[in-house]
Amino acid sequence: MGSIVAPVVSIIAGAVLGVTTLMGVVSTQTAAPDKSPGNVEAPTLDYGTVSE
Repeated sequence: MGSIVAPVVSIIAGAVLGVTTLMGVVSTQTAAPDKSPGNVEAPTLDYGTVSE
């Protein structure tokens, strides 16, 4: 019985973590513009510097 409990608990914990992560990603990407991290007009990622 003990050899069955640990894998079942691990599967349930992994599923909860996966669903929570997926819900967080979806909600941040589909949130209102003031709460969404993505902005096409003003990207926040700096990919490098431009030398002139």
